[in-house]
Amino acid sequence: MMDEKNRKLLEASCRVALAGLLHDIGKFAERAGIPAPELDGNKQTYCPPWQGHHTHVHAAYTGLAVDAIETNIPDIKQGDMDPFTSWQDMREQQKTGDSLINAAAMHHKPETPLQRIIATADRLASGFERSGFKEYNEAEEGHEDEATGHKRVSTTRIRMWSILERIAINDGEKEPRKALQRYPLRAMAPATLFPVEKDATVPADDSTARKEYKDLWDQFIAGLENIPRSHRYALPLWLDHFDSLYLTFTHAIPSATVTFTKEKNFKPVPADVSLYDHSKATAALAVALWRHHAAHGSVDSIFAEAQWKEKWDENAEEEFFLIQGDFFGIQEFILANGGETTKMAAKLLRGRSFQVSLLTELAAIEVLQAFQLPVTSQIINAAGKFMIVAPNLPDAEQRLEQVRQKLDQWFLKQTFGQGGIGLAFTRAQRQDFNKKHFGALVTRLFRDLERRKRQRFDLCGSNPPEPVFVTDYPHKACVVDGKKPAVTDKNDKMVCALCYDQITIGEKLVKKDRLLITRHAEHDDQTLDYLAMDYFDYRITFTGDEEESGKFGQLAREGALLRAWDFSAPAADDPHPQGTTPLWNGYARRAINGYVAKNEEDKKIKEFEDIAKSGTHEDAEGIKRGVAALATFKGDVDNLGNIFRYGLQDHHTFARMAALSRQLNAFFAIWLPWHCARHFPNTYTVFAGGDDFFLIGPWLAQIRLAESMQNEFARYVANPGIHFSAGLAMTKPGIPIPAMAGMAEEALVRSKQYKDDPDQEQIDKNAITCWGRTVDWDTFAAMLDAEHDLQELVTTLKEQYKVEMSTAYLYGLLHLCDKAENAEVKPEDHIWRSWFVYRTWRFVIDKMRDVKDDKRKEVYNEMFVKTISRQIDVKKGNYKIALFTHLYQRRKAETE
Repeated sequence: MMDEKNRKLLEASCRVALAGLLHDIGKFAERAGIPAPELDGNKQTYCPPWQGHHTHVHAAYTGLAVDAIETNIPDIKQGDMDPFTSWQDMREQQKTGDSLINAAAMHHKPETPLQRIIATADRLASGFERSGFKEYNEAEEGHEDEATGHKRVSTTRIRMWSILERIAINDGEKEPRKALQRYPLRAMAPATLFPVEKDATVPADDSTARKEYKDLWDQFIAGLENIPRSHRYALPLWLDHFDSLYLTFTHAIPSATVTFTKEKNFKPVPADVSLYDHSKATAALAVALWRHHAAHGSVDSIFAEAQWKEKWDENAEEEFFLIQGDFFGIQEFILANGGETTKMAAKLLRGRSFQVSLLTELAAIEVLQAFQLPVTSQIINAAGKFMIVAPNLPDAEQRLEQVRQKLDQWFLKQTFGQGGIGLAFTRAQRQDFNKKHFGALVTRLFRDLERRKRQRFDLCGSNPPEPVFVTDYPHKACVVDGKKPAVTDKNDKMVCALCYDQITIGEKLVKKDRLLITRHAEHDDQTLDYLAMDYFDYRITFTGDEEESGKFGQLAREGALLRAWDFSAPAADDPHPQGTTPLWNGYARRAINGYVAKNEEDKKIKEFEDIAKSGTHEDAEGIKRGVAALATFKGDVDNLGNIFRYGLQDHHTFARMAALSRQLNAFFAIWLPWHCARHFPNTYTVFAGGDDFFLIGPWLAQIRLAESMQNEFARYVANPGIHFSAGLAMTKPGIPIPAMAGMAEEALVRSKQYKDDPDQEQIDKNAITCWGRTVDWDTFAAMLDAEHDLQELVTTLKEQYKVEMSTAYLYGLLHLCDKAENAEVKPEDHIWRSWFVYRTWRFVIDKMRDVKDDKRKEVYNEMFVKTISRQIDVKKGNYKIALFTHLYQRRKAETE
């Protein structure tokens, strides 16, 4: 249990975070046109004057917006408001400045140290230098239309640019690419994650634009009311919910807009960072600044007016302690085997995959708790990786080391080192966050994390974890992993506690959609079904709707409930058009539950044998055809390091880095499961998130999914410089999962080594390996089109000419593909054309006995030459992709 001093420090940090998170909510409120009876007074208080009027009116609306939501958030006026001043104390002490509301709204006109901390964090999140911010603060908000030039557009009509579209990593590109697409102003949902053509989403007039904002604001207010009231009494818990709510309804609101200066020339401030990403970065930096200087007793001196105005962006101190976490050995952890049983494989695999995400989240919580930080300090969170902005406290390294030892000891004991979470840290100054220097900071972060990944468990360090020796096996070894002692029975099999929980998680994921995290043995609720193990001293339980669990109010009031997460998948049968139902159900949301195929009858996870059989079909004669096989589909984004290090050139900022990570993760963690549920329902997600994915499903469906994913990813990033490579491996369902994964990994490695021209030095990547052939995505799509043409040819021959194209003939074409490919080095293999003519006439054309010779020649030239011969001539061995895809569909299915 956190002691009273640390609890109060955590709550105080949450208040600073809330002020940072809300500092620009006025932009949302102003564009929505909320009632503003006190606007003039707020302008006088919060907005900087310039040339006879006030600029940055959104700051005035921040005060109004906080007033509008005040009844549905924790008390921010009365009681203990540390480090801010309560309204009662301000009246008694005749103070006017240091309320939480003022700290949020005064970021353009700060008058107290706490307000200057929020203002500093706001500027650092945007990457401003002193001169740049001076121009920005003296400017008026407007917009430069990239397509039409210097034409001012109202802020209400501006729609957010795609930051992914702006990435420029090709040689010779000195600046980010132009953003020609915009995000629709909608709440976060699978379909609204995608940018669209500017003309399709930018409103034609201010009235239409304001209505879109007003509709979104009303949804936001309604969503705020859905957070359980009882959770307001646990500020860290409530803030986690609010963070998800704010993401859902502000992910597509542009934070910055282009401004124009007093000379009426436009000053470009790209509108490619969302209000959420900028606000969360501000919150994280503000907490770190306050905590660092509070620990050193220097808040008042460093943020005194004269000192701050002179050096707000220059401080020689390393105020920030950036912590990165990375789950290493994910594949080894998920695919671990060695036991005597292969039963329950699907549940086990699903449980392990979920555990990777869960353990990463819990490790992040452990770091946050060690530093008494709110959830908003966790700035990046994607697929086994996280980044936390902590204050550089005097004992920061010792705190992190204690967490590291705890994690290492747990993983060694419970997994025998097959998995673990590495923790790296980097100290930073304010200057590191401006646009000129931030790229160097990112490079340092990458380097530090890579070094830490090579020092797993710190076995050669000064303080390695205690060795783990297991000699007592009263029930022999666990039948699942074959290593740890079996301690309990699961489905008539003796298993270890970890495997027991993994199977249990696999069972619960298809029935429950919420997860609770409490401290070990603290205020256990006997009505809740906890997992068997504790995880870093946290207790985990899955639960369903609020009626079932009573909104967990008592646990929240007692401070025992640390987190309550909604991990439900976006509905495949979304009642809103094209998957636009907001991803918000009243609780903090985590996209840590990928899609899995379930039986319609009992809603249990389908076994791989059944998934494989789902790929067969009946032909017109009622004969079951198609190979009952699986395809393992594995891939990841190419050149990810370069995207983060160099993609935005000198426009790289902290908020943009967080936005890049969040948006890449959203495609794989949010959109992909929804897409599978709607169109590829027999797909099984081993893991998907961050920049990579690992899927299993019926072989033909996975081939179609590969093509679909690549097309949709290209639409999502709107940038030919960002792409992913993948590998497909076809197997029978009885093959062990690690072997399947190994084959898919080998295929992926081949794709990562792909060159468009074998003689060139540069590796292109952007490829897929399928049926043993590595091709670029355009060729892959062309071969799937060629397979469709081949199927039409086969059908036409059968229906119009009563001729069956034999399997032997088709297999012979595979041999001709090899000869066509070798012909450049073996001239004698040019004979393949003659063989094609001979085989086609003998095995197909000559069987058209009732067809005249002229018609036979026409069929040969119009169908066989165009559909097959030219494909072999141009695509050579790559045509095998079309042939194998066709052949595996027409085989008679094996009968049981």
